Amino acid sequence: MPSLHLTRPVPPEILSRAAGGLSILMLSALIAGTLATGRLAGAGAVLDIAAVAAVALALLRLDRVSRIARIFLGAAALSVALVAATLPEAMPAMRQALMQGTAFSAFLTALGLIRAPVRGSKAIARAAEALFAHTARVRIVAVSLGAQAISVLFNIGTIGMISDIAADHDARHATEGRRRIDTRAMTLAALRGTLMMTVWSPIGLGFAIVTSAIPTLDPVLFLALALAAALTIAVVTALLDARKAPAPSGQAAEAAPPGSAGALVAVLAAVAGLVAVTILLHRLLDISFLIAACIVLPLLAVIWPRIERGLPRSGGSALVRVSGASEGMATESTIFLAAAVIGAAVAQAAQAMGIDALIERGSLPPLAVILACLLAIPAAGALMIPHSIVMVMAAQLFGASPVGAQHPYALGLALCLAWALAISASPISAMSIITGRQLHRPPHHVTFRVNRGFTLIAMTLAVAMTALVYVVE
Repeated sequence: MPSLHLTRPVPPEILSRAAGGLSILMLSALIAGTLATGRLAGAGAVLDIAAVAAVALALLRLDRVSRIARIFLGAAALSVALVAATLPEAMPAMRQALMQGTAFSAFLTALGLIRAPVRGSKAIARAAEALFAHTARVRIVAVSLGAQAISVLFNIGTIGMISDIAADHDARHATEGRRRIDTRAMTLAALRGTLMMTVWSPIGLGFAIVTSAIPTLDPVLFLALALAAALTIAVVTALLDARKAPAPSGQAAEAAPPGSAGALVAVLAAVAGLVAVTILLHRLLDISFLIAACIVLPLLAVIWPRIERGLPRSGGSALVRVSGASEGMATESTIFLAAAVIGAAVAQAAQAMGIDALIERGSLPPLAVILACLLAIPAAGALMIPHSIVMVMAAQLFGASPVGAQHPYALGLALCLAWALAISASPISAMSIITGRQLHRPPHHVTFRVNRGFTLIAMTLAVAMTALVYVVE
């Protein structure tokens, strides 16, 4: 008897539309529910809709995400089951963790929306050109600091863009018989600037994890602290790198291309405006930076093509654009949705075993805990363990503990710096892979040899600054 095929594969376009619809539902329900909390009845139900949409979205594209994302999702489901069976009183905390994971997933979708206009922006490329209008030593510092600002918008694309610009300038110098440009140094300066951006960017995931997990942290004050720490590391390491560059020999600095200085000012103003609007929404609406970014980024994605002339308008409907943005961040969204739940389960288990009591009695000194987080997260990255899960677990475990209550800024700074250093130390991080591609070296060569000195110096400075904040706090 011939077999009957009772099911047919779902056409990809239907799956894409469904993903787009769920992404829009997740974003809009999360924002609406958050704004309605404490103001309107039924806000909790709206937030539940957002969480259901996030879980449904993760399940819908389960076969299109990485293996590690599928493992994380399975581990999250197992974590919920174990907590429900052994610690039923902790289920409200698990629900809160699911909401936090939903916010991470929504944020990554919003971040995906801004990628298209940023990638096509000629203004950002012109702004990067202005960073090369210096002598060799000053150029390293300028590129490192400039990349830190540009990457708020362009993210990891900054590394390849600056590396390509450096190669173009070097080829032109060679043709003209002028001193060559060290393209390797420029690529590394771009990498290090981008790394330091992750410490303080209010639309960055590390910053969002930390500010969401530590209730006693004032995000605005912490933003200033994190920026100061990132700039300190960036300047010190760039100056050390600049010592290796050729000293000025009387040759004038390269002239900036026409319009590049103005473009740099415009991009810096856009970054400052983005930060200012995010802070304003945080203060006026009493919402987290994470939710504020979920509002600001989609608006910026709509406004940008209408401001920058010559930027191609996004084709297709809003559903198509959101679907594409969500699909591009599918693996990351699934991982962070699951990591928030897993981290909460680990935190609840640790608290049930009395870790808070150990901290309060002094058996587990807070400074030791904070410095352990600072060292353990980059160590996980170096061991090719996805540092995101370690970061979320540490934030969940200690953010609401006596450590986070008594030393929120030291803990927050340690976690944000650890996030950046883990990216620097991880051979499987996107930044290491991109840098390796630009330098024609394998990623592990970038992390363990080329970038090792920077990571160790930055870690030393991070430990010193964290300890100082701990003492002053």
